[in-house]
This record gives sequence, C-alpha cells and structure tokens, in this order.
Amino acid sequence: MDSLISLIVGVGLLLGGIFLMRASLRHFLLHRIQRLLYKLTVTPWRGLLFGTVAAALMQSSSALTLVTIGLVSANYLSFYQSLGIILGANIGTCTTVQLMTLSFSGAYVLPCLAVTMLLMLRKKLRYPAMFLAGILSLFAGLDYLSGALGELAQYSAILQCLAAARDNPFYGIVGGILITVLFQSSTAATGVLMVLANEGFFSLETAAYIIYGNNIGSCLSSLLVGIASPLAGRRVAVAHLLLNVLGALIALPLTPLLIWTVKACSNDFSTQIACIHTIFNIASSIAVLPFTKQYANLIIWLIPEK
Repeated sequence: MDSLISLIVGVGLLLGGIFLMRASLRHFLLHRIQRLLYKLTVTPWRGLLFGTVAAALMQSSSALTLVTIGLVSANYLSFYQSLGIILGANIGTCTTVQLMTLSFSGAYVLPCLAVTMLLMLRKKLRYPAMFLAGILSLFAGLDYLSGALGELAQYSAILQCLAAARDNPFYGIVGGILITVLFQSSTAATGVLMVLANEGFFSLETAAYIIYGNNIGSCLSSLLVGIASPLAGRRVAVAHLLLNVLGALIALPLTPLLIWTVKACSNDFSTQIACIHTIFNIASSIAVLPFTKQYANLIIWLIPEK
C-alpha cells in the first residue's frame, strides 16, 4: 500500500513539475514565439533551429506543434514552413529528459521545493520560482518513483505485464504509445521508463523500443486537433505523426548500433536511456531535413485537396 501511494505521489510530482515548467515559460515566451515564427522559418534549416529552441523553452514538442497547426490553419505560416519547426520540436523536447539524468537527493529537494512555493507568492518572483519549482518537482517525483517501483518489482503480476515488452519489439512500441497517452507527456513517460530500467525492469534494448513508442504517442494531441483543423492543419498533424512512425521503423533494425553507441557514451543506465531518446530524435529529424520538399510532397499526396 505504501509503495502504491509513493507511486501515485511520484507520478503526480513528475507531471506537476512538467506543468509548472511549461506554464512559467509560456507566460514569457508564447507570444514572442508567435511573432518570430514567420521570420525564422523561411528555410527548413532555420525552421529546425527555431523549433529546437522553441520546444526546449516551452518544454513541450506537442505544445509547439499545436501552436504551429493553429498558425498554419490561420494562413500565418505555409505548410512547407511548418515542417522545419516540426523537425526541430522533436529535438528540443530532449532537454528535459537530459535534465532528469542529474542526481539530487530527495532530502534536499523537498525543502527547496517548499521554499520555491513560498517565493511564488511574490508577484515579481512568481514565474521564475514556478520554473524552479517545476525542476525540483521533477527530481522529487523521480525519487518517489524509484522507491515505489523498486518495491513493486517483487510482484509477479507486474513482471508478467513487462515480459511481453521484453520479448517483442512491437509490444515495446505499443507499450510506449500507451504510456505516453496515459501521461499525456512523452517526457514524463520517458522519465518513468528511466526509473523502471534502473530498477531492473527492462534491458536497454527494450527501453529503446518503448522510447520509439513514446515518440509516436506524443503525436496524439496534435492529431486530434489536426482532424478538426483545415486542410493545411491536418497536413501538419500527419507530418508530425509520420515523422515519428517512419523514424521508429527505420530505427528498429539499427537498434543494436544505437545501444552500442550509448554504452560508449556512458556507463549510467539513466544517461544511456536519455541518450537513446536524444540520438533517436536528432537522427530522425536530420535524416528528413535535406528532403523536406519531397516530404512535403508526400504529405500533400497522402492528404490531397478534395
């Protein structure tokens, strides 16, 4: 029972931390980003750089994609301009996952979190304190999850549920999609995955398959908004989804090479998982970038004008 409560608290702190970081940064950045979009997305390379920075600052590739769908639907951006942003958004979202690899003791995090909550009461310090509180909540959530999942590992039912993902890449990808849909955040899903892997639930190879699924699952919100949008908005949503689906399909046979690469980068399991997430996202976007025009034509062919 105690481990279940710790699990719920850990997930709540993790999601709450991501929400606080996003909310504080959006307050400062969202309108500025919208004004800069047109000038900084003239070419796919500029769009990729802008999308990377914007997603890192907004702490959400999905949020940036939703903004982009809205601007394309309003004819503020062309569909072609939006593709660079989508490619960059996948890279920018890696920053929070890399941040999670840092190690902080829960004994220090919780008192610091309480102090930042008090600072939020002051109007001038509200949003900087909110951002700091978000970071501290991430670490506190991971600390709670680590303890809870370590105790839950002894229950055979949980191990049986995880066995399917161990034995088949397809189940790993589907599991990653479902976890991301459940949390409504690929970042939170990857954070939970890092804790599970540290507790011995997964091999590094299985973690890679789940990360592929996490990226696909992150497209759900933009796909739902895209369905209700004009033609150009639907194309942006499909482009976002197809990028991650194709990336996963191409990455599957290359997974052993990816595992070898991240093991050469670090001996820490959490860092290795974060590196899988980062390398996969960067490689997927950079691979498509030189063929942006052809990719745009493919999406237009898939979603033609009626």
